[in-house]
Amino acid sequence: MSEVQTVENSILVSVRSMCNVDEEDTGFDQQLIPLINSQMMIAHHQLGIGINGFNITGESETWSDWLSTGESKLAAIKTWLGYSVLLLFDPPDNGTVLKAIQETLAKTEWMLASKSRLEGHAETIYPVEYIEED
Repeated sequence: MSEVQTVENSILVSVRSMCNVDEEDTGFDQQLIPLINSQMMIAHHQLGIGINGFNITGESETWSDWLSTGESKLAAIKTWLGYSVLLLFDPPDNGTVLKAIQETLAKTEWMLASKSRLEGHAETIYPVEYIEED
């Protein structure tokens, strides 16, 4: 059964799945929630994504609570947050898998940050100042 990408899904349940934890297993929530919250702060400040200061406390917070409705980058954001938390929570032992995840994160971060800057949601890395000459 394929899940339709919507912003209504629980952030915690989505990240559990990306971290190889059964979606119904709440046993790791106390470890996952602080990691998710810290990565969401990074997403806001470095990538221009989400609401500043937003935190999850359990399964009730959804992607639409954190992101604007109809977020065009939802799949990439879910991938970035899930893999970012996975590397902190349970990094893979296999070096090839680890490298693939790190490369995916780097590409996804670049794409998200670039798109956010183009949309005016994040500052540019190199702000340009125009000096008018008389």
